Amino acid sequence: MRTSHLQRLRERACRVQRGICIYCGLLMGDDVTAEHLVARVDGGRNTGGNIVAACRRCNAGRHTLFIADPPDSETYQAFVLLMRKAGMWPIERP
Repeated sequence: MRTSHLQRLRERACRVQRGICIYCGLLMGDDVTAEHLVARVDGGRNTGGNIVAACRRCNAGRHTLFIADPPDSETYQAFVLLMRKAGMWPIERP
């Protein structure tokens, strides 16, 4: 089975990050997604410098918690870390 370019970038990011989610800092296990730091709709590309590994919850949360205008990755990372410190992460969805 062939591995896509994006899959290879995701696997590389996961190795570099030692299996830790870029946002919440928790081990991802098999729940790894490729997160574009600069979204593709904003001109981001599938390059090593634009792809990080994020757990599925954090990757989805960045886009569902902030529907109108998702924050940049650094702002979202700070948000998640502060929420974890306050005991409010992960956010339980109904």
